[in-house]
Amino acid sequence: MARNRIRVGATMFAAIGVLAGGSGLIAGCSAATGGQAQTAPVEDNGLAGCGPLADAKIEKFAGVTRLHRQASPTICEWTAVSNTGGTVDITYGWLRKNSLMMDRQTAIDLGYTTENLVVKSFGGFYWRDPQDPGVCGVSAADSGTVSWWIHNRDHAAQPDPCAAAFQLMLGTVQLDG
Repeated sequence: MARNRIRVGATMFAAIGVLAGGSGLIAGCSAATGGQAQTAPVEDNGLAGCGPLADAKIEKFAGVTRLHRQASPTICEWTAVSNTGGTVDITYGWLRKNSLMMDRQTAIDLGYTTENLVVKSFGGFYWRDPQDPGVCGVSAADSGTVSWWIHNRDHAAQPDPCAAAFQLMLGTVQLDG
């Protein structure tokens, strides 16, 4: 299987949504009724949007600089520069209707290895690409599933993408949990 992983985080979230029958994605929209626009209610959960972490915290926890947001809700992506000078893609998503079981099955179906973990009191797991040591994600159960993905574009194992994803998750659950 070809493994072009430049947009691995967004690809994983899209796969989760498709394999889960589309029920994992949250979205806002508007509809017209009687000539008046009606907007969807704003999500009051701190995990919604691009999550509870400010850009400065993302830089700190991931060990990167020059963070630049590429996209926003439901899946948020940033590019940054690692402390070794390489380009890093960072992806965050909160899928309200997902479960860890659904995420784990998606990981298995796509050929990732998984390893259980606990972040504070939240159960979760690592997603590792056995063919690319520069890719790692962490998913945890929290009102659905919360996931952080790190992708070192140079495919290097350093800086450690799993350590960075874990630190981002730890920061997220400290603010939310």
